[in-house]
Amino acid sequence: MMASFTSEERAFKVDINITKLDDSSPVFYKIDGERFKETHTLKLQIETTYRVSLEFRPPVEVSEISIGEGNLEYKLKRSDDKSSCYECSWSTNGITESKNKDRLHLLIFVKFADNKQLNAKVQCKMYSLKDKNHITWGTCLKNLQLDCKIKDGQTYVDVQQVLFK
Repeated sequence: MMASFTSEERAFKVDINITKLDDSSPVFYKIDGERFKETHTLKLQIETTYRVSLEFRPPVEVSEISIGEGNLEYKLKRSDDKSSCYECSWSTNGITESKNKDRLHLLIFVKFADNKQLNAKVQCKMYSLKDKNHITWGTCLKNLQLDCKIKDGQTYVDVQQVLFK
């Protein structure tokens, strides 16, 4: 049975794993310090399809997932008493290459079966397909960890922090 958010305040975690769909190669991130709004930047390529998995601890039932614009088709990969994991493909087609010293804030949106909503922003830099060097400079991303809380009566999830691991 999937958990529902009903107590006064519940904490949960979401681990987001992102790899290239065609060869399962990892994505990278870099630490920008205080040059931008956020200190970490996720490095992605335009015109690329990524496999994205979202693992929720404790398990929840998801009704909608979107990254950037548009809803994504997703599959429940597994669910047990500790976690639930959903997987989808996401394409960066239509997103333009970032200019030097420019960052994009990518919105990750999840709607749960009980109509509660999670919105998380991740700072990204979009690289061209020709770029084979800068895209891999930095640290290999194992996952993005969202530490979340929801209070009784809220329809939205408070994202306490986004950790790059």
